[in-house]
Amino acid sequence: MSDKPEYRPAKAGDSRFIAEMIDISSDGIALIEWTEAAQAAAGRTVLDIGTESYASKEGDYSYRNCILAEVSGRNTGMLLSFPLHARSPADAVSPPPFDGTDVFAPYKYLEAPETWYICGIAVTPEHRGHGIGKKLMQIAREQAQEHGYDWLSLVVFEENTVAVRLYQDLGYEIIKRAPVVPHPLIRCSGDALLMIAPAS
Repeated sequence: MSDKPEYRPAKAGDSRFIAEMIDISSDGIALIEWTEAAQAAAGRTVLDIGTESYASKEGDYSYRNCILAEVSGRNTGMLLSFPLHARSPADAVSPPPFDGTDVFAPYKYLEAPETWYICGIAVTPEHRGHGIGKKLMQIAREQAQEHGYDWLSLVVFEENTVAVRLYQDLGYEIIKRAPVVPHPLIRCSGDALLMIAPAS
């Protein structure tokens, strides 16, 4: 890779790329929700639904919470991060039972409230191994510091050994795990891991 990567806030027009990167980073989790919505909306594809979601200015899942990496003017990487607030007493729930039916149950359980949450990070295959992922992780750490958060958190599949090793090298530790509920669209099995690291 000859050109130096540049990093910038995402724009609404980047939403298709963001949706594609979220599919990669979630290993199929995002596709489950998008597929259900696409089935109810004639004429729109799964990626259309994801694109519309991230084109919104509102909510956590918005382009406004994304940072993109560019090489020679082409998008090559994406970071989605935002604060993860503690649930209010009215919304507080016990850890959901892992009965094999709710595919989202593990990720509701794997939360670290009052942390800066790295919801998604991905780099296009042809640009991996050049430090873009590490730089995006550093940007997330800087965001946490700027917003007054002492800790960062993320969830990763244990099967994704390359990512787990990268996060450990960056100071992240596994503090909780939950079994993945099998689903045809989920590309991993085994456990999902909650990892945290200090922001400083």
